[in-house]
Amino acid sequence: YQRRVHGGNRRLGSTWHESGDKCPVYLYFSVNGSGQFCGCAQMMSPIDMRSRLDCWADNKWSGKFSVRWIFIKDIPNTHFRHIILESNEGKPVTHSRDTQEIPEDKGLAVMQIFHAFHHRTSLLDDFEFYEQRQREMELAKGGSGGSADGDND
Repeated sequence: YQRRVHGGNRRLGSTWHESGDKCPVYLYFSVNGSGQFCGCAQMMSPIDMRSRLDCWADNKWSGKFSVRWIFIKDIPNTHFRHIILESNEGKPVTHSRDTQEIPEDKGLAVMQIFHAFHHRTSLLDDFEFYEQRQREMELAKGGSGGSADGDND
């Protein structure tokens, strides 16, 4: 899997450099198996492959870049299934993989759905759940899971 990520990062980095000042690079996000898209961001910097973030439980990922979030909202895949990508064996955009390139007209259609959709939830609603899960994992490992004074707020 790590090789696939590095290949994806190279592809994304190449797209960033090819676009130059001609056009922005937009990224659409979904969580595998969630049945929904969860956000859209604009890539704001090239990928720095020398950097590593220490926020991952499994520290096998390298590379980072900056984004500007445009939309953070949960949108069920049913709203996107009519957008077919010929470059992905004629499958709907909902079957895309990391760094799948989307033609401009299809990307615009996805962006219009993000703009018009009235959402009830977003990945931001899930932060408390994951914070609590992180605290439990750290306690199970013998870590404090909180700040130096014991206050978790």
